[in-house]
Amino acid sequence: MDPVAHTFFGAVLAQTGLKRLTPYATGTLIIGANIPDADAIVTFLGEDTSLYLRRGMTHGILAMAIWPLILSGLVFLWWRFRSGKPQDKPDPKWLLFLACIGTWSHPLLDWMNTYGVRLLMPFDGTWFYGDTLFIIDPWFWLMTAAGLVLAYSTSKRAIIGWTVLGFLMTVLVVGTPLVSLGVKIGWIIGVATILALRLYKPTQPRAQTVARIGLASLILYIGLVFGAARVMESSFKNEGLIEAHAGPLPGTPFEKRVILVFKDRYELKEGEVEIVIKREEPDKIVQAALEAESIRGFSNWMRYPYWTVTPEAENNGWLVEFRDLRYVSPGEEPRGIGYAAVRVDKDLRPR
Repeated sequence: MDPVAHTFFGAVLAQTGLKRLTPYATGTLIIGANIPDADAIVTFLGEDTSLYLRRGMTHGILAMAIWPLILSGLVFLWWRFRSGKPQDKPDPKWLLFLACIGTWSHPLLDWMNTYGVRLLMPFDGTWFYGDTLFIIDPWFWLMTAAGLVLAYSTSKRAIIGWTVLGFLMTVLVVGTPLVSLGVKIGWIIGVATILALRLYKPTQPRAQTVARIGLASLILYIGLVFGAARVMESSFKNEGLIEAHAGPLPGTPFEKRVILVFKDRYELKEGEVEIVIKREEPDKIVQAALEAESIRGFSNWMRYPYWTVTPEAENNGWLVEFRDLRYVSPGEEPRGIGYAAVRVDKDLRPR
């Protein structure tokens, strides 16, 4: 999931009542919900390096054992540095408990989408997928934001902050061509509902109630989408079928991008569109491209690969274009992740 979703999730956990367990509970949950993304620093090294390193070491089973201990220690040190007063001292057992909940929520939410997460790192680099939510889910934002806006908008500065954030998120949802008009209308209605709740003179008890309802609704929503995807996948009984994948579409998780994997082909179904795509082993040109340093992250991450090889007369080489069918269909203009290209010269050396 995206950083906003992780932050909102940690904050809404605190708002449901967990923040009363110990001082610094809210900060611990929010930081814990984001701390596995410490590997985000590698994005400055390039998109492919990010694909190679992200959602690995800092999201794996070993990190999940270490992060809560580190976080608890840092929060305790922060208390000593900031005040050191006995009345503000965090309870060690509750602090560790909340650090575990916040931290462990992160790979769980990342597992929910089609991008994947390497849960067994550093012992095993296998990618795991929940195939439930898209990488960015506007309904996740709305269900977690409702209680937070009520709880944390009592000052003028907070109101300005929520207004700016709400405007930017609305521009993102309404302005993208990836979602339908119905999703955009639904988003505006959701934002208006939160605004109406805020104008209804919110109190802390009411904010906690709304946060609990939002969290319960989110859990129910995720469960329904997960179940719908698995039911759809199990409904395909085609002869020779190796795997059925039903991935969510942006903003409409109950609508699926279905990929049926056979030994010799993929069958891609999205709405009324059905495409049969030849599936084959890479030849020496494609293999050379796959070994290129420039796409080592992509080649390690791709799940349903499709490629085209185009001769380039001017240099006696080839352009090899890779698409991951989770995100980019054959012939579709590449947008965002799911596409990589390598030029291979006549000596089968990638450039």
